[in-house]
Amino acid sequence: MPASQLPVISPQRCTVCGDCVACCPVDCLWLHQNAQVVVVPHTCVGCAVCAAVCPANAIAMRVQDW
Repeated sequence: MPASQLPVISPQRCTVCGDCVACCPVDCLWLHQNAQVVVVPHTCVGCAVCAAVCPANAIAMRVQDW
């Protein structure tokens, strides 16, 4: 079952440091061409670890409408 909340990454705040990618327990985040963090929503479990570790506070968890 997909997560009810998914990470939404602010491109204005994201520094593409990779901390969120490194800490994700289900590997639902990845760096696209080292320029953008991409979320794979069907693998996300909504744990919010990525938002907690983001040093730029660029990740917000948002409720998804399924």
